[in-house]
Amino acid sequence: MDERSRHRQFEDQFLQQLRTRAAELLRRGLPADYFQLEQVPDGVDGVRATLVRLERFDRDLLEQLPGTRAVQFSFRRRVFGPFHKTVARLRAQVLAPIEALVDGRPPGPVGREQVLDALARYELLPEKQRPSGVVFASPTGFTPQARALVHSAERPTLVLMGGRSDGGWDVEMPESVRQGPWARLFELESQDERLKRLLYHLNKNLSRLESTGLSVPELAEQLGLSSGEAERLVRQACRQDSRLLTVVHEGTIHVCRSPLADEGNTMSLRSWIRRLLRLKPTVPEQVRTLTAQRVQLEQRRQEVDQRLSALEAEERQALQQGAAATTDAERKQLAARLMRTRRELRRVRAQANLYTQQIDVLGTHIHHLTLAEHGRRIELPKAEELTRQAAEAEQLMAELAANADLAASIEVGATSPLMAEEEAAILEEFRQAAAARTPAPAAQAAPGDSPPAKEPAPPAAEKGRAARPELG
Repeated sequence: MDERSRHRQFEDQFLQQLRTRAAELLRRGLPADYFQLEQVPDGVDGVRATLVRLERFDRDLLEQLPGTRAVQFSFRRRVFGPFHKTVARLRAQVLAPIEALVDGRPPGPVGREQVLDALARYELLPEKQRPSGVVFASPTGFTPQARALVHSAERPTLVLMGGRSDGGWDVEMPESVRQGPWARLFELESQDERLKRLLYHLNKNLSRLESTGLSVPELAEQLGLSSGEAERLVRQACRQDSRLLTVVHEGTIHVCRSPLADEGNTMSLRSWIRRLLRLKPTVPEQVRTLTAQRVQLEQRRQEVDQRLSALEAEERQALQQGAAATTDAERKQLAARLMRTRRELRRVRAQANLYTQQIDVLGTHIHHLTLAEHGRRIELPKAEELTRQAAEAEQLMAELAANADLAASIEVGATSPLMAEEEAAILEEFRQAAAARTPAPAAQAAPGDSPPAKEPAPPAAEKGRAARPELG
């Protein structure tokens, strides 16, 4: 799919989702009873003006480009009987990088000037027709300068919605709108879709998920959500996938994954009774506990590795400075600092080695428990049963082969002697017809002999009778 088609698909999806969301929130989240939807010429006029400025007078090109559609939502509320009151006028439009799409260049985010040009059209409208709110969307997002226009105090109220590569939305709205009921109108992504995006990012970082884990603030940054919303999604994902678990390290929640799935809520009573009786925990519970310990050790080793990298950089720097020193006093100072650095390096390396060995032991134990549990969960046939089934299969195949040979030897033919004679006569007739069509080789003429005279061709009727085959 080319960029123009992708932008047009984004435009259709955005307008359809906004219309569906407005219909869902009527009387339940928005202070309106109904709305009227009408097409406005804002989009096509803006694209046409850009093409005129680029001196591209092509009607087909205008129909191929995105950003030509714009709609206005007139939200109304009934006051008394047939009377109603317009509570808000919202105009929605997709802003596309027209110049880049026309020239075939990779499109970038929408800038501040393009947003100001789109807002300038509303200043030419009469006061009663001006919208109270405007929402602009872009599949490539908006620049920071363009997003800064949202928080200006000028009218109309501006909301910018940029599409994300993972299917989500980056919504920039004024704080007054975010705290009010109209903020729910721009939540085009459902909770299930957000959960799918979270699982997508978790699967993309699978190696870290099974080693050091992913912190909730980092996931929130990848999802474009707040830390609270990301944490709620993580809790929901842990309830959906029993292999996921959370580990708190220094006040930060990390998400990790266990090799074995937990038994689920049906086993919670049994697990509680086992803990009450101080019985040995089940294998999945052991694996989850060991996985949490391993993640905490991975986090500590990562901190030690960072400290180790800093000390190694100091050691290299001290060596370079000592080689470049010109006085003994400077060399003694650098030597003393290098001794302290190397002494600390030995301690940190020993600590890192300790964490590495602990992680290796836990990883090996988790691996063995996982293999043993998977082996117990799948019941395989024993050797006696395998031998018995193989003997039965071999006997069955031998009987089937004998019956097939017997059936082939006693098969009765369906051809009678009269039919065989008639078939032989027809085959002889085919051979005679083939010999009649093959021309005889011409005899070699002697030198001086005149060519033989050609016999006159028989009449057409006689030729037809001569060529007709005999009736049997």
